[in-house]
Amino acid sequence: MGTRCIVLVTDGALNPGENIAQFNLVHDGFFMVNGALPGLPHAVRRHLQLLLLRVGGKSSVTKRVTAVMPPNGVSSNVWMHRTLRHLVKTSRVVLLIVGCLHAKANVPGEFVPKKNHWQNPRGFSIPNPKAKAVVVFLHGSVIEKLDDTCDPNGEVPGFSVPEVIRHLAGAEVAGLELVVFAPCDGRATHLGEPLKIDQRVTAIEQTLEELGRAGVDPSRIVLVGQSAGGWAALLHEKRHPGSVNSVIAFAPAFAGKKRWRPDIWQRRHEEQAAEIASAERIPALVFAFENDAYNTPDDLSFLSRIKGTTLLRMPDKAIAGVACEIPFFASSHGQAYRKCFSDTQAEVLLGFLGQHLQRQTVTAPVASHDLIDNPGNTTAQIALSLIYPSAANE
Repeated sequence: MGTRCIVLVTDGALNPGENIAQFNLVHDGFFMVNGALPGLPHAVRRHLQLLLLRVGGKSSVTKRVTAVMPPNGVSSNVWMHRTLRHLVKTSRVVLLIVGCLHAKANVPGEFVPKKNHWQNPRGFSIPNPKAKAVVVFLHGSVIEKLDDTCDPNGEVPGFSVPEVIRHLAGAEVAGLELVVFAPCDGRATHLGEPLKIDQRVTAIEQTLEELGRAGVDPSRIVLVGQSAGGWAALLHEKRHPGSVNSVIAFAPAFAGKKRWRPDIWQRRHEEQAAEIASAERIPALVFAFENDAYNTPDDLSFLSRIKGTTLLRMPDKAIAGVACEIPFFASSHGQAYRKCFSDTQAEVLLGFLGQHLQRQTVTAPVASHDLIDNPGNTTAQIALSLIYPSAANE
Protein backbone atom coordinates (compact mmCIF):
# COMPACT_ATOMS: atom_id res chain seq x y z
CA MET A 1 0.00 0.00 0.00
CA GLY A 2 2.94 2.37 0.54
CA THR A 3 2.95 5.88 1.97
CA ARG A 4 -0.05 8.20 1.80
CA CYS A 5 0.05 11.89 2.68
CA ILE A 6 -2.98 13.95 3.69
CA VAL A 7 -3.68 17.58 2.84
CA LEU A 8 -6.69 19.31 4.44
CA VAL A 9 -7.62 22.81 3.33
CA THR A 10 -10.70 24.92 4.03
CA ASP A 11 -11.37 26.13 0.51
CA GLY A 12 -11.43 22.90 -1.51
CA ALA A 13 -7.71 23.19 -2.13
CA LEU A 14 -5.87 21.91 -5.14
CA ASN A 15 -7.27 22.52 -8.59
CA PRO A 16 -7.05 19.92 -11.35
CA GLY A 17 -3.88 20.02 -13.43
CA GLU A 18 -1.46 20.82 -10.61
CA ASN A 19 0.45 17.57 -11.13
CA ILE A 20 -0.45 16.10 -7.75
CA ALA A 21 -1.96 12.65 -8.24
CA GLN A 22 -5.24 11.96 -6.45
CA PHE A 23 -5.75 8.70 -4.53
CA ASN A 24 -8.41 7.31 -2.24
CA LEU A 25 -7.66 7.94 1.40
CA VAL A 26 -6.13 4.98 3.17
CA HIS A 27 -6.47 5.56 6.89
CA ASP A 28 -4.27 2.97 8.59
CA GLY A 29 -2.93 4.89 11.53
CA PHE A 30 -2.34 8.27 13.17
CA PHE A 31 -0.24 11.18 12.06
CA MET A 32 1.04 14.43 13.50
CA VAL A 33 -0.58 17.77 12.88
CA ASN A 34 2.31 19.77 11.43
CA GLY A 35 0.86 23.24 11.21
CA ALA A 36 -2.11 25.55 11.63
CA LEU A 37 -2.65 29.26 11.48
CA PRO A 38 -1.48 31.14 14.60
CA GLY A 39 -4.28 32.23 16.89
CA LEU A 40 -6.74 29.57 15.77
CA PRO A 41 -8.95 28.68 18.77
CA HIS A 42 -8.03 25.38 20.40
CA ALA A 43 -11.60 24.09 20.14
CA VAL A 44 -11.57 24.60 16.36
CA ARG A 45 -8.19 22.89 15.97
CA ARG A 46 -9.39 19.93 18.04
CA HIS A 47 -12.60 19.65 16.04
CA LEU A 48 -10.67 19.51 12.75
CA GLN A 49 -8.28 16.91 14.13
CA LEU A 50 -11.19 14.70 15.14
CA LEU A 51 -12.76 15.12 11.71
CA LEU A 52 -9.56 13.98 10.07
CA LEU A 53 -9.16 10.99 12.36
CA ARG A 54 -12.73 9.88 11.62
CA VAL A 55 -12.40 10.07 7.83
CA GLY A 56 -13.94 7.00 6.28
CA GLY A 57 -16.16 7.81 3.34
CA LYS A 58 -18.53 10.50 4.61
CA SER A 59 -18.91 13.01 1.80
CA SER A 60 -19.05 15.99 4.16
CA VAL A 61 -15.54 15.13 5.31
CA THR A 62 -13.88 13.66 2.24
CA LYS A 63 -14.72 16.73 0.17
CA ARG A 64 -12.22 18.54 2.33
CA VAL A 65 -9.53 15.85 2.20
CA THR A 66 -7.08 15.15 -0.59
CA ALA A 67 -4.95 12.00 -0.31
CA VAL A 68 -1.84 12.04 -2.44
CA MET A 69 1.22 9.89 -2.95
CA PRO A 70 4.69 11.45 -3.10
CA PRO A 71 6.31 10.97 -6.55
CA ASN A 72 8.78 8.11 -6.95
CA GLY A 73 12.15 8.96 -5.50
CA VAL A 74 10.87 11.85 -3.40
CA SER A 75 10.76 11.39 0.37
CA SER A 76 7.57 12.28 2.24
CA ASN A 77 9.37 15.05 4.15
CA VAL A 78 10.65 16.71 0.97
CA TRP A 79 7.26 16.33 -0.67
CA MET A 80 5.45 17.92 2.28
CA HIS A 81 7.89 20.84 2.27
CA ARG A 82 7.34 21.48 -1.45
CA THR A 83 3.55 21.22 -1.08
CA LEU A 84 3.47 23.60 1.87
CA ARG A 85 5.61 26.14 0.00
CA HIS A 86 3.42 25.86 -3.11
CA LEU A 87 0.17 26.33 -1.21
CA VAL A 88 1.47 29.26 0.84
CA LYS A 89 2.82 30.99 -2.28
CA THR A 90 -0.54 30.71 -4.02
CA SER A 91 -2.27 32.15 -0.92
CA ARG A 92 -5.16 29.74 -1.33
CA VAL A 93 -4.97 28.14 2.08
CA VAL A 94 -6.81 29.44 5.10
CA LEU A 95 -6.03 26.37 7.23
CA LEU A 96 -3.64 23.56 6.38
CA ILE A 97 -3.02 20.24 8.08
CA VAL A 98 -0.47 17.91 6.48
CA GLY A 99 0.63 14.49 7.57
CA CYS A 100 1.80 11.17 6.21
CA LEU A 101 0.65 7.64 6.90
CA HIS A 102 2.97 4.71 6.49
CA ALA A 103 0.82 1.73 5.65
CA LYS A 104 0.91 -1.22 7.97
CA ALA A 105 0.26 -4.86 7.16
CA ASN A 106 -3.42 -5.42 6.48
CA VAL A 107 -3.54 -9.19 6.08
CA PRO A 108 -5.16 -10.75 9.15
CA GLY A 109 -4.38 -14.40 9.64
CA GLU A 110 -1.94 -16.80 11.26
CA PHE A 111 1.01 -18.95 10.36
CA VAL A 112 0.46 -22.63 11.18
CA PRO A 113 1.84 -23.43 13.66
CA LYS A 114 1.75 -19.92 15.13
CA LYS A 115 4.81 -17.77 14.51
CA ASN A 116 3.90 -14.43 16.05
CA HIS A 117 7.45 -13.14 15.65
CA TRP A 118 7.00 -13.47 11.86
CA GLN A 119 4.16 -10.94 11.92
CA ASN A 120 4.39 -7.30 12.91
CA PRO A 121 2.50 -4.06 12.12
CA ARG A 122 4.80 -3.40 9.15
CA GLY A 123 4.27 -6.80 7.49
CA PHE A 124 5.73 -10.30 7.48
CA SER A 125 9.28 -11.08 8.56
CA ILE A 126 9.92 -14.56 7.17
CA PRO A 127 13.50 -15.71 7.85
CA ASN A 128 15.45 -16.66 4.72
CA PRO A 129 12.40 -16.38 2.40
CA LYS A 130 14.33 -17.51 -0.68
CA ALA A 131 14.67 -20.96 0.86
CA LYS A 132 10.95 -21.32 1.54
CA ALA A 133 7.74 -22.09 -0.33
CA VAL A 134 4.49 -20.80 1.15
CA VAL A 135 1.23 -22.73 1.20
CA VAL A 136 -1.61 -20.20 1.59
CA PHE A 137 -4.66 -21.94 3.03
CA LEU A 138 -8.05 -20.32 2.32
CA HIS A 139 -10.92 -21.22 4.65
CA GLY A 140 -14.56 -21.79 3.71
CA SER A 141 -17.36 -19.22 3.85
CA VAL A 142 -20.83 -18.82 5.33
CA ILE A 143 -23.75 -16.83 3.89
CA GLU A 144 -23.26 -13.31 2.56
CA LYS A 145 -24.90 -11.59 5.55
CA LEU A 146 -22.46 -13.01 8.09
CA ASP A 147 -18.73 -12.60 8.67
CA ASP A 148 -16.79 -15.78 8.08
CA THR A 149 -15.38 -17.63 11.04
CA CYS A 150 -11.61 -18.03 10.89
CA ASP A 151 -9.45 -19.91 13.40
CA PRO A 152 -6.40 -21.24 11.53
CA ASN A 153 -4.87 -23.06 14.51
CA GLY A 154 -8.24 -24.18 15.85
CA GLU A 155 -10.26 -27.32 15.18
CA VAL A 156 -13.47 -26.12 13.49
CA PRO A 157 -13.83 -27.91 10.13
CA GLY A 158 -14.04 -25.51 7.24
CA PHE A 159 -12.59 -22.56 9.14
CA SER A 160 -9.37 -24.01 10.53
CA VAL A 161 -6.45 -25.58 8.69
CA PRO A 162 -6.96 -29.34 8.11
CA GLU A 163 -4.44 -31.82 9.47
CA VAL A 164 -3.29 -32.81 5.98
CA ILE A 165 -2.12 -29.21 5.41
CA ARG A 166 -0.74 -28.67 8.94
CA HIS A 167 1.59 -31.61 8.42
CA LEU A 168 3.14 -29.84 5.42
CA ALA A 169 4.60 -27.11 7.65
CA GLY A 170 8.34 -27.62 7.98
CA ALA A 171 8.50 -30.36 5.34
CA GLU A 172 11.16 -30.09 2.67
CA VAL A 173 9.87 -30.29 -0.88
CA ALA A 174 11.87 -29.55 -4.02
CA GLY A 175 14.71 -28.29 -1.84
CA LEU A 176 12.45 -25.75 -0.13
CA GLU A 177 11.02 -25.60 3.39
CA LEU A 178 7.23 -25.41 3.36
CA VAL A 179 5.54 -22.66 5.36
CA VAL A 180 1.76 -22.58 5.94
CA PHE A 181 -0.06 -19.26 6.24
CA ALA A 182 -3.84 -18.96 6.63
CA PRO A 183 -5.31 -15.50 5.97
CA CYS A 184 -8.65 -14.57 7.54
CA ASP A 185 -11.07 -12.74 5.26
CA GLY A 186 -14.68 -12.95 4.15
CA ARG A 187 -16.60 -10.17 5.85
CA ALA A 188 -20.38 -9.80 5.60
CA THR A 189 -21.56 -8.00 2.47
CA HIS A 190 -24.26 -5.38 2.07
CA LEU A 191 -26.53 -4.31 -0.77
CA GLY A 192 -24.53 -2.85 -3.65
CA GLU A 193 -21.21 -4.37 -2.56
CA PRO A 194 -19.31 -7.03 -4.54
CA LEU A 195 -20.12 -10.64 -3.66
CA LYS A 196 -18.12 -12.14 -0.82
CA ILE A 197 -16.40 -14.54 -3.23
CA ASP A 198 -15.17 -11.61 -5.33
CA GLN A 199 -13.95 -9.81 -2.23
CA ARG A 200 -12.07 -12.94 -1.27
CA VAL A 201 -10.33 -12.97 -4.65
CA THR A 202 -9.22 -9.41 -3.94
CA ALA A 203 -8.05 -10.47 -0.48
CA ILE A 204 -5.84 -13.13 -2.08
CA GLU A 205 -4.11 -10.37 -4.03
CA GLN A 206 -3.42 -8.50 -0.79
CA THR A 207 -1.93 -11.64 0.77
CA LEU A 208 0.30 -12.21 -2.26
CA GLU A 209 1.47 -8.60 -2.16
CA GLU A 210 2.37 -8.93 1.52
CA LEU A 211 4.27 -12.16 0.89
CA GLY A 212 6.06 -10.49 -2.01
CA ARG A 213 7.19 -7.66 0.24
CA ALA A 214 8.52 -10.32 2.63
CA GLY A 215 10.71 -11.70 -0.15
CA VAL A 216 8.65 -14.74 -1.25
CA ASP A 217 8.62 -15.19 -5.01
CA PRO A 218 5.15 -15.93 -6.54
CA SER A 219 6.60 -19.07 -8.16
CA ARG A 220 6.96 -20.48 -4.64
CA ILE A 221 3.41 -19.74 -3.46
CA VAL A 222 0.67 -22.38 -3.66
CA LEU A 223 -2.98 -21.55 -2.98
CA VAL A 224 -4.89 -24.28 -1.13
CA GLY A 225 -8.56 -23.84 -0.31
CA GLN A 226 -11.54 -25.58 1.25
CA SER A 227 -15.02 -25.03 -0.22
CA ALA A 228 -15.38 -21.29 -1.04
CA GLY A 229 -11.65 -20.92 -0.39
CA GLY A 230 -10.91 -23.45 -3.13
CA TRP A 231 -13.38 -21.77 -5.49
CA ALA A 232 -11.79 -18.37 -4.80
CA ALA A 233 -8.33 -19.81 -5.49
CA LEU A 234 -9.43 -21.17 -8.89
CA LEU A 235 -11.23 -17.91 -9.72
CA HIS A 236 -8.15 -15.91 -8.75
CA GLU A 237 -5.92 -17.96 -11.01
CA LYS A 238 -8.37 -17.43 -13.89
CA ARG A 239 -8.38 -13.66 -13.34
CA HIS A 240 -4.67 -13.43 -12.58
CA PRO A 241 -3.03 -16.24 -14.56
CA GLY A 242 0.46 -17.20 -13.45
CA SER A 243 0.25 -15.17 -10.24
CA VAL A 244 1.08 -18.24 -8.12
CA ASN A 245 2.78 -21.58 -8.59
CA SER A 246 -0.36 -23.72 -8.46
CA VAL A 247 -3.70 -24.39 -6.77
CA ILE A 248 -5.06 -27.24 -4.65
CA ALA A 249 -8.82 -27.18 -4.03
CA PHE A 250 -10.80 -29.37 -1.63
CA ALA A 251 -14.50 -29.56 -2.56
CA PRO A 252 -14.56 -26.12 -4.25
CA ALA A 253 -17.97 -24.52 -3.86
CA PHE A 254 -19.87 -21.29 -4.26
CA ALA A 255 -23.50 -20.17 -3.70
CA GLY A 256 -24.49 -22.63 -0.98
CA LYS A 257 -25.87 -26.15 -0.97
CA LYS A 258 -27.14 -27.25 -4.36
CA ARG A 259 -30.49 -28.52 -3.04
CA TRP A 260 -31.42 -25.20 -1.40
CA ARG A 261 -29.78 -22.83 -3.88
CA PRO A 262 -32.19 -20.08 -5.08
CA ASP A 263 -32.41 -19.45 -8.82
CA ILE A 264 -30.50 -16.17 -8.65
CA TRP A 265 -27.61 -17.87 -6.84
CA GLN A 266 -27.70 -20.79 -9.25
CA ARG A 267 -27.28 -18.32 -12.11
CA ARG A 268 -24.36 -16.69 -10.31
CA HIS A 269 -22.85 -20.12 -9.72
CA GLU A 270 -23.15 -20.98 -13.41
CA GLU A 271 -21.65 -17.64 -14.44
CA GLN A 272 -18.63 -18.09 -12.24
CA ALA A 273 -18.21 -21.73 -13.27
CA ALA A 274 -18.20 -20.57 -16.90
CA GLU A 275 -15.63 -17.91 -16.05
CA ILE A 276 -13.30 -20.45 -14.44
CA ALA A 277 -13.87 -22.89 -17.32
CA SER A 278 -12.75 -20.22 -19.81
CA ALA A 279 -9.23 -20.19 -18.35
CA GLU A 280 -6.52 -21.14 -20.81
CA ARG A 281 -4.62 -23.00 -18.13
CA ILE A 282 -4.80 -23.49 -14.35
CA PRO A 283 -2.14 -25.69 -12.73
CA ALA A 284 -4.42 -27.27 -10.16
CA LEU A 285 -5.28 -30.42 -8.26
CA VAL A 286 -8.98 -30.56 -7.35
CA PHE A 287 -10.59 -33.06 -4.98
CA ALA A 288 -14.31 -33.64 -5.60
CA PHE A 289 -16.30 -35.91 -3.27
CA GLU A 290 -19.25 -38.14 -4.02
CA ASN A 291 -22.47 -37.05 -2.28
CA ASP A 292 -21.12 -33.58 -1.58
CA ALA A 293 -24.16 -31.41 -0.83
CA TYR A 294 -22.56 -28.38 -2.53
CA ASN A 295 -20.95 -29.75 -5.71
CA THR A 296 -20.65 -33.38 -6.76
CA PRO A 297 -17.82 -34.58 -9.02
CA ASP A 298 -20.23 -34.31 -11.96
CA ASP A 299 -20.97 -30.68 -11.06
CA LEU A 300 -17.24 -29.97 -11.11
CA SER A 301 -16.49 -31.99 -14.24
CA PHE A 302 -15.92 -28.77 -16.22
CA LEU A 303 -12.65 -28.37 -14.33
CA SER A 304 -11.17 -31.51 -15.90
CA ARG A 305 -11.33 -29.79 -19.30
CA ILE A 306 -9.02 -26.94 -18.22
CA LYS A 307 -5.43 -27.42 -19.33
CA GLY A 308 -3.16 -28.19 -16.38
CA THR A 309 -6.00 -29.15 -14.02
CA THR A 310 -6.61 -32.63 -12.61
CA LEU A 311 -9.97 -33.45 -11.05
CA LEU A 312 -9.90 -36.37 -8.62
CA ARG A 313 -13.23 -38.06 -7.91
CA MET A 314 -13.17 -39.24 -4.32
CA PRO A 315 -15.64 -41.67 -2.71
CA ASP A 316 -17.53 -40.59 0.39
CA LYS A 317 -17.51 -43.68 2.61
CA ALA A 318 -13.92 -44.88 2.28
CA ILE A 319 -10.74 -43.67 0.58
CA ALA A 320 -8.13 -46.20 -0.53
CA GLY A 321 -9.68 -48.74 1.83
CA VAL A 322 -9.70 -46.41 4.85
CA ALA A 323 -13.21 -45.82 6.21
CA CYS A 324 -14.38 -42.20 6.56
CA GLU A 325 -16.33 -41.35 9.71
CA ILE A 326 -18.95 -38.84 8.58
CA PRO A 327 -21.15 -37.38 11.33
CA PHE A 328 -24.89 -38.01 11.12
CA PHE A 329 -26.64 -35.52 8.80
CA ALA A 330 -23.26 -34.33 7.44
CA SER A 331 -22.08 -34.72 3.85
CA SER A 332 -18.68 -35.46 2.37
CA HIS A 333 -18.09 -31.74 1.86
CA GLY A 334 -15.69 -31.62 4.82
CA GLN A 335 -13.86 -34.81 3.86
CA ALA A 336 -10.47 -33.05 3.70
CA TYR A 337 -10.70 -32.59 7.50
CA ARG A 338 -11.18 -36.31 8.18
CA LYS A 339 -8.57 -38.87 9.09
CA CYS A 340 -9.37 -41.06 6.08
CA PHE A 341 -8.27 -38.19 3.85
CA SER A 342 -5.12 -37.12 5.70
CA ASP A 343 -3.97 -40.74 6.08
CA THR A 344 -4.29 -41.49 2.37
CA GLN A 345 -3.76 -38.20 0.53
CA ALA A 346 -0.81 -36.56 2.29
CA GLU A 347 1.65 -38.17 -0.11
CA VAL A 348 -0.50 -37.15 -3.06
CA LEU A 349 -0.22 -33.52 -2.00
CA LEU A 350 3.53 -33.84 -1.52
CA GLY A 351 3.84 -35.36 -4.98
CA PHE A 352 1.89 -32.52 -6.55
CA LEU A 353 3.91 -29.87 -4.69
CA GLY A 354 7.18 -31.59 -5.51
CA GLN A 355 6.44 -31.62 -9.21
CA HIS A 356 5.18 -28.06 -9.39
CA LEU A 357 7.94 -26.56 -7.31
CA GLN A 358 10.19 -28.08 -10.01
CA ARG A 359 13.34 -28.92 -8.09
CA GLN A 360 12.79 -32.44 -6.91
CA THR A 361 10.03 -35.02 -7.13
CA VAL A 362 8.24 -36.74 -4.30
CA THR A 363 6.47 -39.79 -5.65
CA ALA A 364 2.99 -40.57 -4.38
CA PRO A 365 1.80 -44.19 -4.20
CA VAL A 366 -0.64 -45.10 -6.96
CA ALA A 367 -2.97 -46.80 -4.47
CA SER A 368 -3.87 -43.45 -2.95
CA HIS A 369 -6.47 -42.72 -5.63
CA ASP A 370 -9.80 -44.34 -6.31
CA LEU A 371 -10.95 -42.50 -9.42
CA ILE A 372 -9.46 -39.86 -11.67
CA ASP A 373 -11.38 -37.74 -14.14
CA ASN A 374 -9.35 -37.28 -17.32
CA PRO A 375 -11.35 -38.38 -20.36
CA GLY A 376 -9.38 -39.83 -23.21
CA ASN A 377 -6.24 -40.71 -21.26
CA THR A 378 -4.51 -44.00 -21.98
CA THR A 379 -3.68 -46.39 -19.14
CA ALA A 380 -0.07 -45.16 -19.20
CA GLN A 381 -1.16 -41.52 -19.02
CA ILE A 382 -3.46 -42.25 -16.10
CA ALA A 383 -0.65 -44.06 -14.27
CA LEU A 384 1.55 -41.00 -14.81
CA SER A 385 -1.20 -38.73 -13.51
CA LEU A 386 -1.44 -40.78 -10.34
CA ILE A 387 2.21 -40.07 -9.58
CA TYR A 388 2.23 -36.50 -10.89
CA PRO A 389 -1.40 -35.42 -10.63
CA SER A 390 -1.18 -32.27 -12.75
CA ALA A 391 0.51 -34.06 -15.64
CA ALA A 392 -2.76 -35.69 -16.69
CA ASN A 393 -4.15 -32.66 -18.45
CA GLU A 394 -1.13 -30.64 -19.47
